[in-house]
Amino acid sequence: MATAGIAVSARGALAQSARLEILAHNIANLATVGFRRAAVGFRAHLETAIALDRRAGDLEVTRRPLDLAIVGPGYFTVRDLETGADAYTRAGNFNIDSSGRLVTADGRCQVVASDGRGIALDGADAGSLRVAEDGTLISGDVEYGQLGVVEFEDVARLARRGDNLIENRGSSVVDAPGSRIQQGTLERSSADPALESAEMTRALRALEANLQAIRIQDATLERTVNEFARPAK
Repeated sequence: MATAGIAVSARGALAQSARLEILAHNIANLATVGFRRAAVGFRAHLETAIALDRRAGDLEVTRRPLDLAIVGPGYFTVRDLETGADAYTRAGNFNIDSSGRLVTADGRCQVVASDGRGIALDGADAGSLRVAEDGTLISGDVEYGQLGVVEFEDVARLARRGDNLIENRGSSVVDAPGSRIQQGTLERSSADPALESAEMTRALRALEANLQAIRIQDATLERTVNEFARPAK
């Protein structure tokens, strides 16, 4: 029985360690544009279940023409310039690179239009760029495409892939009805310092409780073994 109890407590300790890692990641991204916090739960046998929080962060007005926020559900579609793979993000702090492409803040991904093409703003004056609520980019009399804002039927199939990007692992991609683009605005991180700190405190206490249970059960098992191993008088 003691060995079974140790196994259960060990699984509990590992689950709480994983929970702490996710919470630490949330805290590290309190100031990251468009970051969606991860909520942590547990399935059967204390298997960790991680899901992206659906709540949006607060909006911050910047008045920068290339700062764009999605008001409502959905994600911007972006394409990795090195691998060609599509990914998704809520971070709309975009730039124009030396090739005239509309790219993410780190320059690694090109923003994708609703028709699947990468958006290029060759010759466009970023200062005069207008972005309509439906995501259409306009400079002067020229339209440069419409932002590809999408949603997913099964959000459980979404996963982080680093660089503040979301990876789709098999969900059907659908339009994001009711969403609109707000220019000159950014979405802040949805991570909440008070919530993350409270959750981390609970996780630390649960981890310590599991470790203490392991120590107690291990001592009990050791005493039992020593009793059986003692020569009969």
